Amino acid sequence: MTDESPQALLHQALQKHQAGDLAGAAPLYQQVLKANPQDPDALHLLGFLLHQAGKPAEGLKLVDAAIAIVPQQASFRSNRARILQRLGHQTEADTAFRMALALNPSDAGAFRELAEARRANGQVLAAAPLFRRLLSFSPADPVALLAEATSRIDLGHYDAARHLLRKCLLVAPALIEATNSYAFLGITALTFVEARRWFMRTITTQPRYAAPYSGLAEITYFEGDVTGSLGFSEQAVALTPDDPQIRVRHGMRLLSIGRIQEGWQNFEWRLKRPDAVQRVGLPSRWQGEPLSGKRILVCAEEGVGDEILYASLIPDLLSAGASVVIECAPRLVEVFRRSFPDCLVHAYARSGDRFRPVHEYNWLPQDPPVDYAIDGGSLPARLRPELASYDHQRPYLSASPERVRRMAEKLAALPPGPRIGFAWRSKIGDPFRNLFNTQLDDWRDLLTDPKLQIVSLQYGTGWEQEIAEARQAFGARLHVLDGVDMTNDFEDIFALAASVDSLVCPSSTLVWVGAGLDKPVLQFALRPYFPQFGTDISPGFPTVKSFLKLAAEPWNHVTDEITASVRNL
Repeated sequence: MTDESPQALLHQALQKHQAGDLAGAAPLYQQVLKANPQDPDALHLLGFLLHQAGKPAEGLKLVDAAIAIVPQQASFRSNRARILQRLGHQTEADTAFRMALALNPSDAGAFRELAEARRANGQVLAAAPLFRRLLSFSPADPVALLAEATSRIDLGHYDAARHLLRKCLLVAPALIEATNSYAFLGITALTFVEARRWFMRTITTQPRYAAPYSGLAEITYFEGDVTGSLGFSEQAVALTPDDPQIRVRHGMRLLSIGRIQEGWQNFEWRLKRPDAVQRVGLPSRWQGEPLSGKRILVCAEEGVGDEILYASLIPDLLSAGASVVIECAPRLVEVFRRSFPDCLVHAYARSGDRFRPVHEYNWLPQDPPVDYAIDGGSLPARLRPELASYDHQRPYLSASPERVRRMAEKLAALPPGPRIGFAWRSKIGDPFRNLFNTQLDDWRDLLTDPKLQIVSLQYGTGWEQEIAEARQAFGARLHVLDGVDMTNDFEDIFALAASVDSLVCPSSTLVWVGAGLDKPVLQFALRPYFPQFGTDISPGFPTVKSFLKLAAEPWNHVTDEITASVRNL
């Protein structure tokens, strides 16, 4: 074999290629192909080199030619997938990675990139098993450990995430994404001193990384120092002005001190988050144009609580002369049809999952057509720019008269005393959401007062067992009405909320149900509480009274105050 043989040239080219000398490697690959146009290695390597040199489309042709000659070569398939990713062809790249892994199931790089691509594309659930598989044969891979930890955080498995992050930091102590995520878990555990230390460690490693500044803003906010929180938040925005999550949290902090217009403008960035609803087939977005004689679609937000809250602005659109089409969750269709009889109400057509929901709009009416569309959560940015714009807001929801009659019959069978609808937590419990939730043991005085008739409004799962345990532990007096579905049947939810004398609940869907029905609501939440916009009331919702505490404080002062208020009934 001479120095000019194809094999020697290929070896020289590969050495230059691996050293980053693309300009030196390319002509050597071309010499090999001149001698043998069907050399699969030269085709593949030159194709990938072109991809690296910014010519992915040209490179893909050569890699495809190599695969046509040697279809069972896994490395050809995985590099084809990488080029397809560069070209933005995610579905084809996914297929190519899967074909590569079928040929070489131990290709850690292909597993990692396929998992990362799925995660970046919003397929969080589909990415999780791939990261776990990668960890099975590469248990110390820091990228895989971090990715699996992040997936566990998304799924609410914080203890497992903390364990994975510790392992990750042992093998890669300077991995800033890992130190930042570990600090975030300190917030959920209320170990603010430790969390602050980890955020500062991340900043020391990389001063221009925005996430730890946002984390420090979160800690400071939970401590009640909104001014200090905004200082950190502004640093995060300055470093990464296009990060949707940083912008949204910044907007909430601005709202909490009454900078309403700025706050809602930043809140608009939620539409750019990876998990935001993807909307297919919408008309033009409403930018505030005159609505008289126009038809506008109000698109559903992802959660029913937000749908109910932002429905408070639909009367404004009607007053402006618009014909309104309301998109909502199927569970809310009858409620909204009854509450907004002049509107067309339609259930959303949703696909995907909670990490990447998709709404299709082929159901929109065409005669007359819809002129504009707007997300429900975007209405405040256009209709509520200052505190005074909330003054004219009025109750806007109604319950089914027949369901209310049935609920009244059930409540009449209870002993004398005020009927208090009561929920002690939100639907989903994870370490972060639990900062905002109580336990039944926190409400002993309320639940053992014989003069009060406490009726469960709790929804979700596991609450029956919690009630049974509270009854056994301290004799909790908590009525559960037979045949009432507080999780899935919103006609029942609205009817019961309309029938009780008052509601006691966390900052959740039930607050807006009660407020929309003009019922007294005593809600418990953490302060600062941004819907108060720097006041001590709930602008636009005069029947809502908030009882607040700092995250690190116990609930007893709040529950005692609420119990005293209920007794005054």
